[in-house]
Amino acid sequence: MAEKSSSEIEKVVLKVPYIVKRETDGFVVECVDLNIVTQGGTLKEARKNIREAIELHFKSAFELGMLEDELEKLGLIKKKSKMEVIPRDLESTPIEIPC
Repeated sequence: MAEKSSSEIEKVVLKVPYIVKRETDGFVVECVDLNIVTQGGTLKEARKNIREAIELHFKSAFELGMLEDELEKLGLIKKKSKMEVIPRDLESTPIEIPC
């Protein structure tokens, strides 16, 4: 069976959540679901870096045959050869911290 060319591969646009933390000398950006962390001197640079890191992560996962496992971490599963998003909510809980 011949491999699909990059133009024949189905592509899906997925919004991948990440956290931005301001540091004294720039920004740290973390995609918790995929365990990816990067940084940038400016917010624009940090956003560019996390996008690039996530894209490279998915490319590697695809090449290694692990893409479905990585997408599942983001709530995306394959059902009958179609991708389906599992609804997720970001929640928080109040925690009492001694001061």
